[in-house]
Amino acid sequence: MDPLDLASDVVGGWLQLPGAATAELMGSAGFGFMCLDQQHGLIGDDAVLPMMQALAATGTPAIVRVPANEHAAIGRALDRGAAGVIVPLVGNAEEAAHAVAACHHPPRGSRSYGPTRLAWAPLPAAPLSIVMIETLEAVERAPAIAAVDGLDAVFVGPSDLSLSAGLPFSAQLDDATFADLLRRVVKSCRAHGLPAGIYCASPAHVHRFRELGFTFFALMSEAALLRAAAVQKLAESR
Repeated sequence: MDPLDLASDVVGGWLQLPGAATAELMGSAGFGFMCLDQQHGLIGDDAVLPMMQALAATGTPAIVRVPANEHAAIGRALDRGAAGVIVPLVGNAEEAAHAVAACHHPPRGSRSYGPTRLAWAPLPAAPLSIVMIETLEAVERAPAIAAVDGLDAVFVGPSDLSLSAGLPFSAQLDDATFADLLRRVVKSCRAHGLPAGIYCASPAHVHRFRELGFTFFALMSEAALLRAAAVQKLAESR
């Protein structure tokens, strides 16, 4: 599997529901990567490994959004074979450095070594350390966050950022104030050669955020896609 280049205008997918079959189905669609969401999704630790194995069968890199900026959670995701982790609610450079350290074994970091999947599977030698910017405070500190040594990318949570700014979710598509917040994050990332990513609730959001300078995108989850299709087909049947 080729290394994942998050600076190459890549569109990824998002998984919230546990299950290897669903992961394989989504992976077969051709996304550039697939994120397994352990923060707001329903994916427990026991589901992560078979879902990663299913994604590997499709050649799709698996990234895990861990539930918190904790060494144990990050280590478990990487031991199971994640190409990288997305760490939520990072508010400053110190928290970003903590996340980076948790991704790497000594002397580079502080990750504990355990010969789990590392003992038999061809896993990435250097997992991606990706931190989320989701608050106004984090936007203010984006230059310092982006400057953290060893950080591989920044990922914006637009819904939480909207809430933090006192804006409706609809602001993500056309609000000038929200767009300015995103440009500030992108500017900080560019200054340090980092890819800037963002969650997208629709293809329209992908196009909007691409215009603002983002380089990788996670499209709406399989749960959202399934419900939207079900609602549409039901309405068409009445």
